[in-house]
Amino acid sequence: MHAKLTTKLALTATSILSVAALAPRTASAQDGAATTATPPAPPAPPAPPARDPPDHPDDGVNDHDRFVGRLGVTYFDITDLPIATPNTGGAGLGSTTVAAPIIGVRYWLMPRIGIDGGIGLGFAGGSDETVAGGTDTKTSKVSSNGFAVHVGVPIVLGEAKHFTFLAIPEATLGFTTATYVPPGPNAGPNQDLSGFLADLGARVGAEIHFGFIGIPQLALQATVGLSYRRSVYKLAAGGNSSSDGTSTFGTQVNGDPWAIFKDGISATYYF
Repeated sequence: MHAKLTTKLALTATSILSVAALAPRTASAQDGAATTATPPAPPAPPAPPARDPPDHPDDGVNDHDRFVGRLGVTYFDITDLPIATPNTGGAGLGSTTVAAPIIGVRYWLMPRIGIDGGIGLGFAGGSDETVAGGTDTKTSKVSSNGFAVHVGVPIVLGEAKHFTFLAIPEATLGFTTATYVPPGPNAGPNQDLSGFLADLGARVGAEIHFGFIGIPQLALQATVGLSYRRSVYKLAAGGNSSSDGTSTFGTQVNGDPWAIFKDGISATYYF
């Protein structure tokens, strides 16, 4: 009995040792086995710097609506103001023009209605100088002055993201003055030259904002118009006077092919 128990214990011990020999050995600092440390993860790349948001993100708002209650500086057009020319040889009454570029502002009172206002100033003058036989002769040219005022009421008829369709009733008034002093002691009295322009009408067209390239503040306006125009020029000298007036009505069609850039297109920059 004792021998059998001893045999069974020996077999059990042998089995335990066999299982232990087959099990993988676990390394530890206590048994002196070398250990391999896991390398740390590489640091994350730095986040890109935050960018400032655009002035006008694509939030679905039409460019026109951004500038309601805002002021825009506008170049309207170049107004040619009539004025009489001096009568130097009994040739009768003649006329010329003084250019007065009109610059002003546009202010949108509400989304559908705005107001335009501008003034134009023009000056033309100078002198002629001739040197002959040692004699220097200088003759002053007629100095002409021009002034124009422009008002309009832009009305929005329709709009899209970067496009506004407008109708603009408008009026322009212009005045010119000059004095011609005949050369010589007995050349006659001074001649007072003047002119007047009244332009009443309306335009239709489009105002296109450049929001599609990130600058909605800039807009170009292209229009065609129908107007009534009255131009008068006058000469007065020595208690006598003569004048000439012309009235026209119709679309503004000019023979100059570049007139569309002079009379039909204007630029506005909103603040």
